[in-house]
Amino acid sequence: MKRVLIDKEKKFYKANLHTHSTYSDGRLSVEEIKESYKKRGYSVVAFTDHEHLIDNSHLNDEDFLAITSCEVAIKEFPEQSTLKNHQMRVAHLNFYALDPENTVTPCYNSVYDHYVKDLNRDLIRHEGEYQRVYSPEGINEMVAIAKEKGFIVSYNHPTWSLENATDYLNYDGFFAVEIYNYACANACGFYDEHVLDDFWRAGKPIFCTAADDAHGYREAPGCDAWGGWVQIAAPSLTYKDIMHSLKVGDFYASSGPEIRSLIVEDGVAKIEFSDCVCANLITSGRRTDRKYAAVGERVNCAEFKLTEADSWFRITVTDKNGKKAWTQVYDV
Repeated sequence: MKRVLIDKEKKFYKANLHTHSTYSDGRLSVEEIKESYKKRGYSVVAFTDHEHLIDNSHLNDEDFLAITSCEVAIKEFPEQSTLKNHQMRVAHLNFYALDPENTVTPCYNSVYDHYVKDLNRDLIRHEGEYQRVYSPEGINEMVAIAKEKGFIVSYNHPTWSLENATDYLNYDGFFAVEIYNYACANACGFYDEHVLDDFWRAGKPIFCTAADDAHGYREAPGCDAWGGWVQIAAPSLTYKDIMHSLKVGDFYASSGPEIRSLIVEDGVAKIEFSDCVCANLITSGRRTDRKYAAVGERVNCAEFKLTEADSWFRITVTDKNGKKAWTQVYDV
C-alpha cells in the first residue's frame, strides 16, 4: 500500500504561528508585520498577542491570511513576572480560532493583562474573570474550555517555560507542540524537539510546529522574526481550508529546508527535500537511521526501511547551515 504523507502536488502556504504586535509587547503594528512577512514569502500569520484576541481580518487579501489567535500564560505565581523571577515555571498556550469571528478571549484573567496597553483595553472581549491555576488539572481545564469554545491549542516553548516531562506529560488536549521557537533558540539556545518524542512515547500523539515568537523584528544578530515557520498544505488560502489543514496535521515545520514529498510504500519511507547535508529517521525506540552527503556535496532524497517494531517514525533534514525541517510523526 502507498501512503502519501507529504504530497508535492499540493499547494503549500508558508505560515508563522506565533508573533506579537503593538497590541501587546511587539515593536511593529499588525500592518507592518503583514508587510514584513509578505515580502519574505509568507502567506499566513497568526497574531498571537498576549491575553486578548483581536479581529485582524482587515489585513486579509488574496495573498495573505491573518489567523485570529492569542497567547495565554498560566504561572506558578500569577502576580510575578517571568522577566524578573527566572526560576518560576509557566505554561504558555496559543489559542487559534477555527472561526475568524470568534474573538471572545477564553479563560480571561485580568491579573495577566498587564501586557495589554491601555489604549487597547476596549478591544478585549471576554465572559468574565476565570481563575487560572498552575497545575495539570488547571491547565487541562483551560485547554478543554478553549476547545469547547472553538479553538485548537498549541503548547509553546516548554524549555524556556522551565517545564519538563514531569509537567507536560500530565497535559491533555493540545493539537501541537512548538518544537522550534526562533526567539528562544537565538536568545537562549533552547530547543524542544525531544518534547515531541516524549508525548508520542507516552502514548499522546501530537503535531509539531516551528514558529518565531517575534517581538523585536530586528535583523541579525538577535533576530526573532522570519526564522521558524510551518508549510501548510491546503486547497486554497481561505480561513476554513488553512485551519482544517492545521487541525488534521497537513503541514510540516522548518527553520530553513524545504520538504517536497514523503511517501511510504512497501515498508519504505521515501522523502525528497531541498539540498541538505543529512536526513535523520527517528522512531519510537532506540533504532534510528541517517543518510549523509559526501563531504562538499548535498543530498536531496533518502529512503528508510521501517519495521512494525518502530511503531511510529518522523524524519528531520538538516542543511549546510544547521537549519532543520521536521516532518510530523506518523504511525508505521
